[in-house]
Amino acid sequence: MSIFSINDNSNYNSILSQAKANKESKENSKISFANAFLKQNASKLNEIQNANSQTLARSEVLNSTNTTNTSNNTNFSISSKTNSPNYDISSEFKNSIYTLKYKQADISNTSTNTAYGYSVDKDGYMGSDFNKAAGLPEDFKIHKSTLDEIKKAAENDPVASSIKEYLGVSEYYTNIDMAETIKQYYNLFSNALGQSFPNDKTSFSEADINSMPSGYAIDGFYNGYGAFKHPDAIRNDDIAIKSIADYSNVLISNIYRSQEQLNEANSIYSDSAGLISGIKPETLGLSLEEIKNVSKGEDWQFNPDMSVYPQNEDGSYSKEALFMSLIKSQEGRILYSPKTTLNPTIEAYNRAMAKESFSGPAIHLDSIMTGKSDFKSFFRYWAERGIAEGDLYMYENNIPKESAMGNWALDAEIKQALANGWKAKPSTINSCADSIMDRLNNLIGQTRV
Repeated sequence: MSIFSINDNSNYNSILSQAKANKESKENSKISFANAFLKQNASKLNEIQNANSQTLARSEVLNSTNTTNTSNNTNFSISSKTNSPNYDISSEFKNSIYTLKYKQADISNTSTNTAYGYSVDKDGYMGSDFNKAAGLPEDFKIHKSTLDEIKKAAENDPVASSIKEYLGVSEYYTNIDMAETIKQYYNLFSNALGQSFPNDKTSFSEADINSMPSGYAIDGFYNGYGAFKHPDAIRNDDIAIKSIADYSNVLISNIYRSQEQLNEANSIYSDSAGLISGIKPETLGLSLEEIKNVSKGEDWQFNPDMSVYPQNEDGSYSKEALFMSLIKSQEGRILYSPKTTLNPTIEAYNRAMAKESFSGPAIHLDSIMTGKSDFKSFFRYWAERGIAEGDLYMYENNIPKESAMGNWALDAEIKQALANGWKAKPSTINSCADSIMDRLNNLIGQTRV
């Protein structure tokens, strides 16, 4: 039975007019209240809203309005409750909320959504305020889902997951400065692309990509330890505690245009026992194979949805697609910002661990090439303390490195020799260091930017 019925037909029209007048007079107050309600209950309303498409929601409003205006039913006050015991919102009020939301959307033609402190447009791409903060071109498109993937990878990284489980917390980060992370990646990306193409190039054919260098070496990377300490002690401590890399000063230092140069750089880095920083080659994801496989990986890894960065009609790739591949090559890691903050429990744990951490020794390539540091003395010092002893054993006995791969007999021979007290001769150490320096000088002459 209706809450309020009319049986006298003679009074029907006047009552109907009065009801309509009352309804119109209340409309402004309802909209105001709906607006306040939206602000206070945004998350719950978004759950309701997201369950339906905008088209269906509008259709519900129109159908409800038409039914109310055309029906001969004399029920003028409808108060159907929701199924949830926690919400008692009349159907008319819910329709007012939807009408208000979509009317505002029609006027502005933009979404009111935000993510990571910045606006998100109706298609899910970050707004101009994000591009400005991240130093991106105005027409560059980064999808929100990409940032979600970065956060997912950071929170589900095996090390982070182990620490969270050990400390009994569910969240590693309390805030992530996504704009700064993207800014640092984009600076490196622009620097790499600038070695091969003009800055205004926005699409890349497979031939373009195949013409790019085989690899790069980067300089200016900080992780808080060893040769990678930031010159600002306060910033360096923060980098070490947060256990995230700082790419803010990273530049391309060497370009390995051929596969042979890349292989030689890898070999020198390996032969020096990793003692030379700033030479190790990276593809930076700028190879055709990597670009085609950006979305593949383990569930916890950075696997961006590339459907939001589609190939062009001619089959070429957008600048955004190449950028995704570069981020993938860096494992989608969060990069340093003072605004990125950790769960207090995690921070306290990391602070304690940072005091006990030790990064292996290394000497920077620039220091070697400018003569500020003597690599030969540095190598001798660490070789006498056991670094690269397996490599030195093979060098002294003229055993090719290639023969070591999967050679269990050789591995057993080296272990037995070391157990018996074998030590490299000083002449072996000096000769090995001289050989590394000769090869390094030759490579740098070909590849240095």
